[in-house]
Amino acid sequence: MWKCNAKSKITLLLLVMMIATLVLSACGSKTNQPPSSGNNSATEEKHFELKLAGIKTEDDPATLAMEKFAEIVNSNPSANITIKTFPNSVLGSVNDMLSGMPTGMTDMFYNTLSCYSWLEGAKKFNAVIAPFIWDSQEELEAFLESDIAKQWFEEAAASTGVRVLAAAGELPPRQLTANKPIKSAEDFKGLKIRTAESALVQQTMKKLGATPVVIPFADLYIALRQGTVDAQENNFITVKNNSLYEVQKYFMKTDYIRDVSAIFISENIWKQLSPKQQEILKEAALEAVNYEAKLIAETMDETMEFLNEKMTYVEIDIESIKNKLGEEFYKEIDKDGALWPTGTIDEILEFKANYKKVNS
Repeated sequence: MWKCNAKSKITLLLLVMMIATLVLSACGSKTNQPPSSGNNSATEEKHFELKLAGIKTEDDPATLAMEKFAEIVNSNPSANITIKTFPNSVLGSVNDMLSGMPTGMTDMFYNTLSCYSWLEGAKKFNAVIAPFIWDSQEELEAFLESDIAKQWFEEAAASTGVRVLAAAGELPPRQLTANKPIKSAEDFKGLKIRTAESALVQQTMKKLGATPVVIPFADLYIALRQGTVDAQENNFITVKNNSLYEVQKYFMKTDYIRDVSAIFISENIWKQLSPKQQEILKEAALEAVNYEAKLIAETMDETMEFLNEKMTYVEIDIESIKNKLGEEFYKEIDKDGALWPTGTIDEILEFKANYKKVNS
């Protein structure tokens, strides 16, 4: 049997005291640690794999901006988010993407702010793209940064289940192409013109005497080739990149609707993101839409030269169109609240009046 001498007792006592000290020290360190920071904790932050859809061709500035957004997010290890892109309408039309976002058909969508108003709870944004409503691109973007617009964005996100991550960047205004020259408002009479599912654009065309026909963008080229419609309204870069010059003879510069790029995200996804992830996506989205604007500015001269070789440019009398619509046009289409809630245009007109005072 082992016998414990005095030296062994001292060694054993020292060992017990050392163990006790280590235990107390560890307990003290755990107590002094700060509490978990919830969604900001890297261990609790959820990883997301998000689908970002678009309708433009692979070489369109909008698609290149989509890829830029995905690159920024995917290369940021702290984002904990993976973005996969689906351009060229492979996941469906604009309406499919927007209406399907709350149900998970897709998670994000890259297009223009103008399409947001197709959702019932975002109809105020119809007024933002009213024909000839803005005197300049600067005026439009100033409005989108205003407290009025910020409130609209929050209300629409809650109502539609679709949130706007970013809405900025100068886009080419919507223009006109046709198989006959359009020189004035009178030439719209009887014109079969393709429009997207925008009630405002349809009302405008009807007011001018044209017959609007809703055709998905993916089917537009075939519809023009087959003569289903005689004309269409899109920006000139879209005309070039989608080869619409092959099935249209004339192009006219109208600048009648100004717009900005927009990246949309499912509100359900948004609420699951940590504050850090939300900020990363917002910053990446703003960088992406401004990148598209830069690409557009760099290619616009080249685009116009190209179209002048393929089509015939026609100078159009814009004042005749404005006169045909009339000064009371906005009030007429706003009277029953079908396009936007009553008073929406008044908010815009009030902003415009104040903006002119400050910038005059």
